[in-house]
Amino acid sequence: MKFRAVALLILMSSITSFSFAQEKGGDKLDLKKLEDKYWAAKDTDFSVVQNRTYTKENRAFLSLSYGPLMNDPYSYGRMTNAALGYYFSERWGLELAYEKASLKDNDSVVAMSNNNGVYPDYNKFVSYSSLNMIFVPFYAKMSFLDTKIMYFDMQFALGLGQMSYEKQADPLQRENELAKAVGYNFDFTQQLFFHEHFAFRLDIKNKWTRQNTFRYHVTGGNEALRERDTISQQDTSILFGVTYFH
Repeated sequence: MKFRAVALLILMSSITSFSFAQEKGGDKLDLKKLEDKYWAAKDTDFSVVQNRTYTKENRAFLSLSYGPLMNDPYSYGRMTNAALGYYFSERWGLELAYEKASLKDNDSVVAMSNNNGVYPDYNKFVSYSSLNMIFVPFYAKMSFLDTKIMYFDMQFALGLGQMSYEKQADPLQRENELAKAVGYNFDFTQQLFFHEHFAFRLDIKNKWTRQNTFRYHVTGGNEALRERDTISQQDTSILFGVTYFH
């Protein structure tokens, strides 16, 4: 009985091996089918899939920043900027921004006024309100001294706004005139995230406007004649602050 059982097992194993070999030889591996299945045309375009620790999509934000006005040849002081906005995705957002100036005449203007009794032909920045479209092309991680991973992004904002400015009058009269001008702005922002709801930010804000200014001509009778003149004005501020994400 034992001999018959062993012989039967050997026979069944041989039949199974023979059948498997036939199937393997008859059904060759089709590399073309594999290529069509896993390397179709739709898979030829690749994009980076990144695990974002701090996301912005579908989130409102509020920012507050403060810093100097950089390129005014007649004034010096600080700017305060507040912005409220919303990110529709990780790439796009919209914001309302308001920038307020606190400026004083610099030393050259003070010396000209004291020595000659006239002011240079210039305007003083008061405030700027804008509606901005935000584009965020960069998001990255970096190592800080091999001890901590830091997350940051860089965004650009293009906007249309209205500037309030003060036309500087004759220093003897001190009748400065407040005026407004339509402008546009282009801003760079770097955000460094340190919490789900907070990020430090660095802003470089650029604004361009066409403004009316007073122009003075001193006659022989020492009378200052005021005329209107149009100038192109570009203002740049560098601000440091914080963003809160809701």
